[in-house]
Amino acid sequence: MYFKVGKKNFNLTSSPLILGILNLTPDSFYDGNQYKTKSSILKRVEKIIKEGADILDIGGESTRPNSKRISIKTERDRILNNIILIRKNFDIPISVDTMKSKIADMCLNEGADIINDVTGYQFDEKMPQIIAKHNAAVILNHTSDLPDKMQSKTTYKNLINDIKKYLNDRAKLSVKFGINTKSIVIDPGVGFGKTTIQNLKLIKNTKEFKKLKYPLMYGVSNKAFLGDILNIKNPKDRLNASIVTGYECISLGANLIRVHNIKETKEMVKIWSYLKDVRN
Repeated sequence: MYFKVGKKNFNLTSSPLILGILNLTPDSFYDGNQYKTKSSILKRVEKIIKEGADILDIGGESTRPNSKRISIKTERDRILNNIILIRKNFDIPISVDTMKSKIADMCLNEGADIINDVTGYQFDEKMPQIIAKHNAAVILNHTSDLPDKMQSKTTYKNLINDIKKYLNDRAKLSVKFGINTKSIVIDPGVGFGKTTIQNLKLIKNTKEFKKLKYPLMYGVSNKAFLGDILNIKNPKDRLNASIVTGYECISLGANLIRVHNIKETKEMVKIWSYLKDVRN
């Protein structure tokens, strides 16, 4: 299986890809308001690359539970010039975490490669045609609603089947608008309109989502459901839980993992890879 990003084809059969997170938001649950200057941003990106990330995932709008939407101008001011800055200094593929097609259009014009839409086009129906226009890649996330409402909507007729159908429908819509089928990643949306038990079920049923035949991403890094299980309130203290859960995801077949802790995740993936080779 390959993931096509621009002219690059990532081979997903040998090892999962790591998306290293750069939050440019003041209200991120993990590291909000930490990267505000050009120097701090460039140092963070340099560190993300040195520690082994394959893709840089940049966000200018928080999507944590109960977060509010921001204006296009605010999001643009946070993210656009920084993408230009990063692209001038680094060659790593850039994923932009946005739900707004106008933001996607601007960022793709300036060298971004992937749009990570946590709403799966729910917020902005123009998003797939913008992505197709740029021959870009897309990550389609499942959520029950926008972040300010999603945690009040955790009832499903059949959790796994409902989400599989949603992701398959979103992927088909992407292809209909002209997005390359090899440039589509699906994400079951851990933490987006799910309870702790439902999040665990999404992980345990990774193989069900693999049946859709698209590269599969999980984002479990430092999330609240891990804190709920371990009674750890500070997200930064959930490193061990994140690594263990990430290991389970890739062991069950996840092709990409989106993380804050790149160094530790890279080490985990290396150990996983060696164990896999020994087992085989």
